[in-house]
Amino acid sequence: MDNFDYAQHFYHKLATARGPSCLLQVELHPGPHCDLYQCPHCYGHGQLTLPGQPLTAAEFGAALDDVVEFAPTVIMSGVTTEPLTHAEPAAVIAEVRRRGVPLGLYTKGRRLEGDVVDALLEGSGECFVTVSIDEVDPGAYIARHGLRMASTEKGPGGLSAVDYQQRVLDNVRAFKARRDARGAAVELRIALLLFAENSDERAAVEAVGSLADLADRLRIAFPQNRNDGQPAGAMPGDTAGVLDGLRRRFAGNPKVRILHDTAKPVRNAEFIRCRAQRFQITIDRCGNVFPCPQVAVQPYRHLSFGNVREQPLRSLLRSPRRLAMFEWDVDSQMRCRICDRKDEAVNVALAELSRAFDRPA
Repeated sequence: MDNFDYAQHFYHKLATARGPSCLLQVELHPGPHCDLYQCPHCYGHGQLTLPGQPLTAAEFGAALDDVVEFAPTVIMSGVTTEPLTHAEPAAVIAEVRRRGVPLGLYTKGRRLEGDVVDALLEGSGECFVTVSIDEVDPGAYIARHGLRMASTEKGPGGLSAVDYQQRVLDNVRAFKARRDARGAAVELRIALLLFAENSDERAAVEAVGSLADLADRLRIAFPQNRNDGQPAGAMPGDTAGVLDGLRRRFAGNPKVRILHDTAKPVRNAEFIRCRAQRFQITIDRCGNVFPCPQVAVQPYRHLSFGNVREQPLRSLLRSPRRLAMFEWDVDSQMRCRICDRKDEAVNVALAELSRAFDRPA
């Protein structure tokens, strides 16, 4: 007996019939480095971006013009770099904001100041900023982010590693104050990562209590595994139980979001095709275009299907190479079973729908 599901069939057709230029998300990785941060849990820990001449803000904007009619969400982030280390980060933000598309910025917060804040607060399109604070204890913050305490190296503004957390907190406070004064509709989020050392309920309650007034939303999660397959750090024995306990503890708190699906950082192997690449792309700092944010580094350079300096983005999206990659085997051809959680969830769901509706009659 075959129970036909009209809604699931609709989702399947919606996904498979979508045109290759009709993107849901464009991710930009404009930053060349990550200041003094060397986070051991970083997805791209120790991996280098592709070499080349960095794109200007205007060049990022020109690439967006080829897809702006589809109103994709633009994410400014970096798999192994800080996006605000670009030579003109405020100008990159302004290129996105003036086009009216949704913008999400993921940053450590060290450079969330000055003209960067002004650029974020301009415009009326949807905008959210997520600051990865991860730890509230100063010593734990330094250790968690791999800040080189013994180094005499100074970051921007002459700051040494020990100064970073306080500057980040000051920047977040100042950002919120300026946003509220202007009445700008920009959501401010703080991300907290759980490890064995800080995942007990008492520590989580203290962290939420110290940060709740700084943001509109606090996101609590376990990290995913790094791209090189190494664990992000020591985890408690029952990660699902930890998240269940925190979900109950913060039930009714409108600011706290517990990402329950982060309990298992192991890669899913249920799908053999990457369907998520149909709906998104990533443009790295030098204009190389990749199918997803996780692979915009040298070990996966074979997955770049062109450069926006050499060919317009509209052409690259319909290029034979990109269209062929839609059917590549993730393990033997793409060689990249390193999905982030969003893409993994999309790929698992669409693989299940394909098995149900693409099978021979």
